[in-house]
Amino acid sequence: MKSHITNEILDEVFFNDGSLRDIYVLDVDLNDWQMFFEWIYLSSWEIKLYKDGLETVNEIKSVAKLFKDKEFFSFLLSIDIDGAAKINCHFFSKDEMEFDVNPIEIKGLYEANAVFEFMRKLSSILGKEIFLTEENMPKHPLVTIKSDGTLFIHI
Repeated sequence: MKSHITNEILDEVFFNDGSLRDIYVLDVDLNDWQMFFEWIYLSSWEIKLYKDGLETVNEIKSVAKLFKDKEFFSFLLSIDIDGAAKINCHFFSKDEMEFDVNPIEIKGLYEANAVFEFMRKLSSILGKEIFLTEENMPKHPLVTIKSDGTLFIHI
């Protein structure tokens, strides 16, 4: 495992094969979701909530309500990390957080570090490990962030 980030390592993590990279936080509950929701809306990042594909003014303050409304609507939360990368949050499951990142946006160390900083902050808030994987591969991490902020690259 490596923890030093170079452009060569980034090429192996954010390679462009037409698929996305997923960020997973496993074994979460509604309290974890609520902590995420409150933290992200206090951040300096540009946040947009989409309901059935249309940008909406976020009037939802409770993630429990959002998951209840998911019975009738689809939701996507788009997080613009200071123009470096866009991270999309999907509310697929109450017990697993899933985000995606398009590797085309990760052009170098600046953009990669923005993604890793998002992961570090979320990991610290939740006290949980976070994994960056190839699309739909939660059990095969490319990058792991421990709750103490330690980054491991599995290549």
